[in-house]
Amino acid sequence: MNNHALKKIRQFNRYYTAWLDVMNKGYLGTDLAWPESRVLFEIYLCSGITATDICGNLNMDKSYVSRILSKFERQGLITRELVPGSKGLKRLLLTNAGIKAAQKIDSNGDRQITDKLKDMDEETCEKLCAAMEFIEKTLRGNDICK
Repeated sequence: MNNHALKKIRQFNRYYTAWLDVMNKGYLGTDLAWPESRVLFEIYLCSGITATDICGNLNMDKSYVSRILSKFERQGLITRELVPGSKGLKRLLLTNAGIKAAQKIDSNGDRQITDKLKDMDEETCEKLCAAMEFIEKTLRGNDICK
């Protein structure tokens, strides 16, 4: 990769994370930081997922995920259920409060994008989505994303 491409990719990454407003606590109108919101949403999408699977899916450090999950358990957002026949493996399940928090993340995420792109015409929006699909397909093809 040449230096110009490297600089352009890093510039886009800095812009996009700021555009999504992920750098502040209170992501999407919650009391959670972005990584916490993402972990909670992963459990919402994959009920019964294990902590190990979350680490793999999100490419997150096991210790960090463990701290987040402990916090969620203290807050009553999740429960852990032993997988029968396993040696201590636990499935993660959202409580009613956890489901409500995940649904808030989901609806506020939809609202955030709708608000930011409200003045974009349909053709430009379709081009943007096609470009995003290209980026995701390309990165997945290079095993950068899982």
